Amino acid sequence: MKLPIVKRKHPDSRSTRIGRVMFNRMFPKRLDALKVAFSVAIGVFIGIAPTIGIAVILTVAVCAALKLPKVPAVVASFVANPFTQFGFFYPVGYMIGKSIVEPKKISFDFLEQLEKVSISNFREIISHLWANAADHLLSFMIGIMLLALVFALLFFGAAYFIVSYRKRKHVEVKNAYIRNLVLEDELLIKEAKQQGKSFHMHIYPFKALRPVRSEEAKDISALPYDVMNRAEAAKMAENLPHSYLRVTRAELELPEISDAYDSKVYLRAKENLDKMIADGVIAHEKKNCLYVYRQVMEGREQYGLVCCVPAKDYFHKIIKKHELTRADKEEDRLRHVLATNANTGPVFLTYRDQGQFDLFGAVRSRKPLYDFVTEADGFGHTVWLIEDEQEIQAICESFNQVPVSYIADGHHRSAAGARASGYRAEQNKNNTGEEEYNRFLAILFPSTQLKIMDYNRVLKTWNGHTPESILKALESIFNVKKLNDMIHPQQMHQVHMYLQGSWYQCEFKDELLKDLGPVDTLDVSLLQKHVLNPFFGIDDPRTSKDIDFVGGIRGLSELVKRVDSGECSCAFAMYPTTLDQLMAIADANEIMPPKSTWFEPKLRDGLLVHTLD
Repeated sequence: MKLPIVKRKHPDSRSTRIGRVMFNRMFPKRLDALKVAFSVAIGVFIGIAPTIGIAVILTVAVCAALKLPKVPAVVASFVANPFTQFGFFYPVGYMIGKSIVEPKKISFDFLEQLEKVSISNFREIISHLWANAADHLLSFMIGIMLLALVFALLFFGAAYFIVSYRKRKHVEVKNAYIRNLVLEDELLIKEAKQQGKSFHMHIYPFKALRPVRSEEAKDISALPYDVMNRAEAAKMAENLPHSYLRVTRAELELPEISDAYDSKVYLRAKENLDKMIADGVIAHEKKNCLYVYRQVMEGREQYGLVCCVPAKDYFHKIIKKHELTRADKEEDRLRHVLATNANTGPVFLTYRDQGQFDLFGAVRSRKPLYDFVTEADGFGHTVWLIEDEQEIQAICESFNQVPVSYIADGHHRSAAGARASGYRAEQNKNNTGEEEYNRFLAILFPSTQLKIMDYNRVLKTWNGHTPESILKALESIFNVKKLNDMIHPQQMHQVHMYLQGSWYQCEFKDELLKDLGPVDTLDVSLLQKHVLNPFFGIDDPRTSKDIDFVGGIRGLSELVKRVDSGECSCAFAMYPTTLDQLMAIADANEIMPPKSTWFEPKLRDGLLVHTLD
């Protein structure tokens, strides 16, 4: 189902095109509305103020100092031009200032004084003018600055409204065809089920873009883009010119840009990826292949099949999700995919194994493409190639027997990958569904091999309580027992709390565990409903600044550190969500609370990349 295409009857005039360009640059829909509003206000204020000759330079300097976008400000500064400045702003400004200062009437002829000016009497004439007209200059300065401030405020409000509106409409238009596609897919699925047809997984081999030299794979590959901030990414990529972070976190090379979603970031990502290809650091496989990726963490191994999955499986809910996505992060990954023309990082999928691992697990006896251990965490990473066509066919046919897969990690990547496929399909009126852009990169791990770690909570508020009153209040929710040692919760519905240097074992009372659905039975849901919201006032953990989340990889000592430092009031150590719970919630088409699962080890970006063409 395609959106209607509106054709213009007549080409736009040159002035209309120029006006559109200026409007788009002054009110860019991809930037933060508040930053654009401040930028525009600064441009208007400096433009109207008597800064003739240096308005643009001053505007750029102020925006650079305040880390605001420069282009909207520069365009806005031209609101004051020779026609508006001398025809409106200066006269009106002088009139406003004159009503405030009430200067004395000028008793001499300005033109007569200026006609007599020469090198010899210049100083004398200027002194005369200053002595007789200084209050008029003051009137002008006060009036024009007040006028500049008023117009700056007006443009601030207009810019914030326009950019917010354009951003919202932009997202709505871009998502419109997705909604239509989903509705169409759901109708097709319903009709197919009525006809007795079943749905199942689909996987495809692909020509991976990967490191050419195996000894460089460790330095080229990188942790996922979303597990570190900009400073940490810059530190990790330091002295590594081919680190994949220069593609997935290209803003680390653009210190002058504060907005990680700036268009220049995606342009730099594409430039860096293209340069790595041009330099021969990475190259495409010569034929379509599958790959096996092994990770080793503290002696525990997990094996994933690296392949491509069709975007239609995401929309058909054959690839099932259990988390909500944030619009800004989804939009970021979508822009990154379209700019680089690649899925630079894989989606982490899991499935209920029915013998598929026995087929692709056999590659362990072969020589790997890459095999290294990362020093920072001591995790092992090994990649094998599967290039035999009969072996590939057998594996693909085996996965055709698996009904569904589940997103373990990478909800934003999967949504962006599916949407990017849809955009490319919309652009090709002859799209068959078999083009490479109709798929995105994934790694499939058997659910029996995966381990979910705890995702713990630290609170930054007492919400009017004291440690004593909190302990007393929690007795109505938990069976509370003081612990002698720092240990993890040992079973479901058991939470350990750290408060004022002591650990407490807190087990939810039986009456709170009756008649619960798949989501409500999660410990993170129970804690949110019965403790965090009523006692600590945290009604939405997605947006509250009074709560933080600590991945289990950091250990319980991180919770102690955060509380003992005074940064946090108390901490809750959680029992990990299980794979069975995750899959049950996804099967029920329900959504987990935020920060419910933490998977380790993390997949490395850059080892195997899927390009859309």
